[in-house]
Amino acid sequence: MIPKTLPDKHKKSFLIFFIVLLGLTIFATVALANFSTIKVDAAVVNVRTGPGLSYDVMSQVGAGDTVNVLETKNEWYKVRLSNDKIGWVASWLVNNTEISAATNTVGTITGEQINVRSENNENAAILGAVVKGTELTVLFQENGWTQVQYNQQVAWVSSKFIEVKAASVQQAPTTVATANDKNANIQTISIRTEWTRIRNGPSTNNQVVMTASQGQNFSYIGTEGDWYHVRSTNGTEGYVANWLVDLSASAKTAPAAQVTSLSEATIVIDPGHGGSDPGAEGSNYYESEITLSTAKILAQQLEQSGANVILTRTSDADVSLSNRAYMSNQAKADVFISIHYDSTPSPNQGSGTTTYYYSDKNKDLAKSINNALAKGPLPNNGYRFGDHQVTRENTQPAVLLEMGYVNNSTDSSLITTKGYQQTMATNIVNALNNYFSK
Repeated sequence: MIPKTLPDKHKKSFLIFFIVLLGLTIFATVALANFSTIKVDAAVVNVRTGPGLSYDVMSQVGAGDTVNVLETKNEWYKVRLSNDKIGWVASWLVNNTEISAATNTVGTITGEQINVRSENNENAAILGAVVKGTELTVLFQENGWTQVQYNQQVAWVSSKFIEVKAASVQQAPTTVATANDKNANIQTISIRTEWTRIRNGPSTNNQVVMTASQGQNFSYIGTEGDWYHVRSTNGTEGYVANWLVDLSASAKTAPAAQVTSLSEATIVIDPGHGGSDPGAEGSNYYESEITLSTAKILAQQLEQSGANVILTRTSDADVSLSNRAYMSNQAKADVFISIHYDSTPSPNQGSGTTTYYYSDKNKDLAKSINNALAKGPLPNNGYRFGDHQVTRENTQPAVLLEMGYVNNSTDSSLITTKGYQQTMATNIVNALNNYFSK
């Protein structure tokens, strides 16, 4: 049967109804979760329980995965994963071109005293209790349960005892703390995470005046909203977000960052020699040339994996051995790798790769990287103790690699090629991935 054609006025009525229905659906969705979708760039990204490296890892996402952003805090995004779990990821590991401000959703507890649970069921562990009138940030609702933010973690309460409504945007107060306020006893601000940015105003929109290291202490001046006004030991003043620091009435060491992924690590790559020190001489080249080319290839691959990479030199320049170790110590490097190529008094007396460590605590790192070198085309001579200044004066995990002999004809024909350097760099990156995952 051929259906009759609707009159034009009915068509218009139907169209208006459809548009209204679609609008209501969109509004209902946005009211509970106004977020943007972003794509993960790094190979592996840890999802943590809070906005910093010192928080526990709750899950992981990989390159190409998409997550929904619910909130931003300085350099971290609160995200909802595909399984509806809520966590935090480092902003520098994802493509943030689609980030927009999220509207918080607030729930008010209506029961007299309600249990807060770790999962959305009555048998889940009780994390605490909230009383009538308590307001919690709502993240998600399903099957009679409401997911909330509770004591810097994700938790659940029964939907029967919480009234959800969209929260109005509140401006942070700009009143500077006085001697009589609740923070008056604070003397020291201790930085919790590496590469924390100190800004010239109490907002992520303000200019960065310096970058602080984990454990670095600042004098407390005052409070402005969620930001602390601080002064460094050299007199520089600025503002730091309160969720990135610890407070103390005296000097205090921040908790160690739990780096369990290469994508969160700081790696210092040291191309051996350079400038007035060309290193060993090969056939029409010097060691300093191929250590630099190898280091740059390794740095590129590490950056593609999401790591923060620092090169002790990027050109044929003089850098003292003490400065190389100092750069690693200042950056609080998670791994320092010094790249070299070996030589012997007479040609063709030595061949292959070797890994050196100074401190016994770096044996596992040396073993892991040496196993990677052994997968290359040259013989491997194992890992062993070596008294080198760049590792001896280095307080961070450090190794020195000899990646072939410049005066061995077989080795030399390989180590000068881009193919060899890329293969060995890939092997080292894989080794570091394994090292951090353990």
